[in-house]
Amino acid sequence: MGMRPLASALTASSVSTTRRTCRVCGSVAVAALLLLLLACAKGTDGVTGDDEGGTEDAARDVFVLPVGDSSMPVPDGTVLPPDDSSTSGGCTMKVVINELKTDGTTANDEMVELYNPSTCAVPLANWEIKYESAAGGTGSAGHKFAAGDMIASQGYLVLTPGANNWTAGMAAASGQIGLLDDTGTLVDGVGYGTVTGGDYREKTAATGPASGGSIGRSPNGADSDNNKSDFKTYASPSPGAANP
Repeated sequence: MGMRPLASALTASSVSTTRRTCRVCGSVAVAALLLLLLACAKGTDGVTGDDEGGTEDAARDVFVLPVGDSSMPVPDGTVLPPDDSSTSGGCTMKVVINELKTDGTTANDEMVELYNPSTCAVPLANWEIKYESAAGGTGSAGHKFAAGDMIASQGYLVLTPGANNWTAGMAAASGQIGLLDDTGTLVDGVGYGTVTGGDYREKTAATGPASGGSIGRSPNGADSDNNKSDFKTYASPSPGAANP
């Protein structure tokens, strides 16, 4: 083969190789450009902002709510309930024995007031209020709640003998009562007067109420788990209302 035909063959081969290379490079360039345009459309880091303050991961399609806010709508339109688990005003399901009257014009002139400081209603089905003597002996006073009974959010529930189905029998000067949930767990307890045993006193017993008067939490609903600190005496009870 002469030099001219050989050179022509090499030139044709080089041109063919160059064209194939350019076609590959062109395809790669087009693909890279498309990826760049897609990234620009969704944000430089692949995460788009949300008008409601959340973020959406484009690769995983996961909606992330801002910390501390669970009441915002998610992309499918569902609205999550607000976070009510905080200890300040949250739905703790805590109910307290808020006021107590043990004696009045008659031996059965008694009153027990419950208060719900939570932001939700609390069902009371099968809850009980039980009484023990100052020494811890079981007494006859008390009440068991029926199915459907409940106490409203920040509401009061007053029990008295008769219409409210409170069984009277508390000692006037000294004794203790406990509020137990449907599992038998003690939710709240109050001892008054001179208490020497039993299960319901919280630390030091509260001062016993005067005849016709009451003892109540002050401030209203306060519960430090020390009856002496939480309760004060009142000359006139305030059933169904905040303690003055």
